[in-house]
Amino acid sequence: MSAGGDVGTAELLELSTERSSISVDPGGGRLTSLRIDGLEVLGASTPAPGAPPQIFSGSFLMAPWVGRTAHGRFAFDGVDYEVPVNFGPHAMHGLAFDRAWQRDGDDIVFDFDERWPFGGSLRQSFTLTDTSLTITATAANDERRMPVILGFHPWFREVLADGSTASYEFSPGTRYVCDSDGIPIGTAPGGGARPWDDSFTDLLADPVIRWSNGLELTLARTGSHWILCETMPDAFCVEPLSGPVNGLAAGGSAVASPGEPVSLDMTITWSTSPAGDAGPISRKAP
Repeated sequence: MSAGGDVGTAELLELSTERSSISVDPGGGRLTSLRIDGLEVLGASTPAPGAPPQIFSGSFLMAPWVGRTAHGRFAFDGVDYEVPVNFGPHAMHGLAFDRAWQRDGDDIVFDFDERWPFGGSLRQSFTLTDTSLTITATAANDERRMPVILGFHPWFREVLADGSTASYEFSPGTRYVCDSDGIPIGTAPGGGARPWDDSFTDLLADPVIRWSNGLELTLARTGSHWILCETMPDAFCVEPLSGPVNGLAAGGSAVASPGEPVSLDMTITWSTSPAGDAGPISRKAP
């Protein structure tokens, strides 16, 4: 995959309520804005050398895999496959974040191209209220079986426009231990050493993000895995996943087949509490 795919020029999808609004760019299928009481909570960070620049802003869908697929290789139903690599020797974050999606009412849709040998499609649906946003991602294939892992990759601002600073509660039960390339090679109990740029499972509670002005976000999902990245400047990621990093190669993917799609929901709910209650876990590593 090249770093500069064809993202097209489709009209933005915009939804709003009295308290909240979102903007979705079909170019890359990206949620570019989530504003709550006038404050933007999504952010961006400085692209890492050698990584696709599109993966460092807003919130995008990782599909049909999440994180790295080692060397872009995996086997499915007894057949070996390869997908394009885009981050050193590995394939990062799927095939849809730098390509054009299409509007379909208040949804956006994407058909896999020749880089994905199974065909199939993706859909993202958005439901916004005064106090929540739900995004439903669905992978479907009407012709054949295909492996799939879905994940949302939101970047949240460390500092809001009013100067409020972020903290969060994140309590993993199990951390994936990775090699020097970020490929999981085992698991360990608890969260391990910080700062985190790690994947986890067995969370003890839904993650909570708080800013010092009292705005609080809770992230809920229908999947089983998470990534949390706090090593980049200006923004951090709390990413719900339907399966593990390198899951196409190592096991852990779901299977979409005719009449049986695979879906993942991410619901972000928000409320306000007294300003200054920053919670027990600092944004920065101790």
